Amino acid sequence: MDGHDYVINCKEINEGYLVGLSIREIVNWAINKVIGNESALVIIGETGSGKTTALLLIMNKLRELGIPTVYMNAYNELGLRAIKMINCHNDSNARVLLVDDIDAVFTMPKMAQGLINKVIGFSGTVIASLTIPLLIGNELDTLEPLVRFLRSASRMAIRYRDDEIKAFAKRIGITSMEPTMRTPGMILRNFKRWSGNGNSVVGKVLSDRDNNVVL
Repeated sequence: MDGHDYVINCKEINEGYLVGLSIREIVNWAINKVIGNESALVIIGETGSGKTTALLLIMNKLRELGIPTVYMNAYNELGLRAIKMINCHNDSNARVLLVDDIDAVFTMPKMAQGLINKVIGFSGTVIASLTIPLLIGNELDTLEPLVRFLRSASRMAIRYRDDEIKAFAKRIGITSMEPTMRTPGMILRNFKRWSGNGNSVVGKVLSDRDNNVVL
């Protein structure tokens, strides 16, 4: 993958990728909050729940409404992960800042001051994705402004019902599920491990291979 951990194609996402009602509600919730000029929103979810998918769909929908938006991945910004970004151009004079994987700030606080300042100092709406649980390091003085900012934000969690997860698994031929497979991303990653390759069936649904959106 050309030295990149994974690829994010910002235009690859569409509503057909979404699983369950919760994530659809989050997209609509975020757009309505932006239109209402709310300053800070947090999307919470487990690994593989679809936080990146939600952020990219929010970005595309906001742009369709004529609202300039910028997307960034915190791991990429801090140099902790090599992410290849495709079709993710940043709008000038953005009114909305999407910060994916803001958890990365809490693992390397000394490296993150610039990113923290960018988030806190943004004049429009910040929408950040946050994994459960939040890991906070020892540099509390550095982190305190961001912690206060995130605690002040409106928040909504991505949740799945068992029947939604089982229906999604069935779409890619999985009938037996491990207890840990609680999100679409966990299902896909387990499926790819079992199959030993990027099965074409997975590619038709959603995967984190080249040129596809990651969860």
